[in-house]
Amino acid sequence: MEITSDYSLTKLFITKEVKIFIDKKFAFTIKLKTIRDFYLDQDWNAFYNIISMSDESFSKTIGLKETKRSWDLVSFFLNELGMYDRFRSINDIFQKEINDLFDNVEWKRPQLLINGISMTNEIWEYVTYLLKLSYGEKVDKPLTFASEEARKFYLAQKAAEDKIRKIKSGNGDKDGLIKAMLSIVYKFPSFTFDYLFDQTMAQIQWLQKLSAGALSYEVNAQAFAAGNVKKGKKLDFFIK
Repeated sequence: MEITSDYSLTKLFITKEVKIFIDKKFAFTIKLKTIRDFYLDQDWNAFYNIISMSDESFSKTIGLKETKRSWDLVSFFLNELGMYDRFRSINDIFQKEINDLFDNVEWKRPQLLINGISMTNEIWEYVTYLLKLSYGEKVDKPLTFASEEARKFYLAQKAAEDKIRKIKSGNGDKDGLIKAMLSIVYKFPSFTFDYLFDQTMAQIQWLQKLSAGALSYEVNAQAFAAGNVKKGKKLDFFIK
């Protein structure tokens, strides 16, 4: 099964809807979330935080002894745990957010049909990959493995690498987002904070990179104009 999409940063500035293709044929559309959604929609945050967990963490959270794969976990949660009072409110959130995320949702328990296509682990992993990508996370496209053992070995290796990466990166800046937006508005004043909050994190990261490039370009341009540069050095434009 080959799963692709028309996801691109350029398109995100036009629409937050992304088309997913299975074996090069249109399958269905998903609606990506903006920064505003992540800050104001508590139901979405609860849903995203759970589905973006590793399979192992998700399994442990809902009390399973054996680790299930991504969609198997969500399906188990919706079809078996949802009947218990302890999980009913979360179950309602899951159903609400899935209905909002996709068009043409049809529940035929235990199956979930999206535009007539039955949800699978592979499809769900690709959907969560796009959600993480739009949120600005650096994630790899889901891979296909010859066996479940090969998949588990890869995930264990990746988890170890992620742990090392987090240790090296240190603690995040809680005001990092607003600082990023401020740098964008400073360099591109036609953008407003209100507009930026309605974009995805991936777009903000891209604009921040451009704003830093624009500032660097202006500083270098002034240096060139004053003749304060090494001989033979060129002035490179920040948009490439």
